Amino acid sequence: MYNRLVTYQNHRIILSHERTKAATMDIYPSQHLLTFIREGVLKVTQGGTVMQFTPGEFVLFRKFTPATITKTGQGNDTRFSSIVFSFHEDLVNESLQQLKIHPPTESKAPLRQVFGIASTPILDQFIQSLHLFFEQGVAMDDQLAKLKTMEALIGLIKADRQLAYQLQHFSGRSKADLFAYMNVHYLENRKLATFARGSGRSLTVFKKDFKVLYGTTPAKWLKQKRLDHAYQLLTTTPRKASEIYLECGFEDLAHFSKSFKKQFNINPSRVTPF
Repeated sequence: MYNRLVTYQNHRIILSHERTKAATMDIYPSQHLLTFIREGVLKVTQGGTVMQFTPGEFVLFRKFTPATITKTGQGNDTRFSSIVFSFHEDLVNESLQQLKIHPPTESKAPLRQVFGIASTPILDQFIQSLHLFFEQGVAMDDQLAKLKTMEALIGLIKADRQLAYQLQHFSGRSKADLFAYMNVHYLENRKLATFARGSGRSLTVFKKDFKVLYGTTPAKWLKQKRLDHAYQLLTTTPRKASEIYLECGFEDLAHFSKSFKKQFNINPSRVTPF
């Protein structure tokens, strides 16, 4: 896999190339995502609906939208390539202000959580402008990254003015479904405050909601889930503890091994696949 990442504040622009068999994953983004398909096919399953997107198309994912995505190549080519932008609703509002657009408060068009947008000459030129940074290695600072994300949003609005209404109301609920959010993100090595913020909650509210939902503390639940995942990997694959502890959300091998032995009464190095 090849990835190039540009960040500014909590926003990200990612160019990714993957040469692999079909990769399927569940997502539950804590920020809005805009994906441009460069190569391959992106299949999105959301709410019982299956959508397929091909090169040249943009896909918008509303934050806190549970979906399953599958990335594949086309024909004999196994390569999937995309550019992904993540952004907050404040950037949407700033883009609308730049265009002096005031979307109607109501529309006959239903609000959607995932939808695709065909490219236009303006959007094509915008994507071409990113080659300088992603393929020639020119540095992109925070301000330029922000401007490029705004440029993408403005290009989309110019392509379809109805998107202004969709984007204006894209924020949706301010808090994530905690069950769905944690089941997607629990392996990520984050501080509790980061989990809380990503779910749209203060740390205090996060801990309170977590206790109501799971009957335990976030720290205990996370440790148990990560150890269970590690056990599943060690008993179903030939991978070793040294190869999985980071993936399972642990910072160092010694801490992982100690926690694993305490939980399962066996050293992870002695576990073999069934």
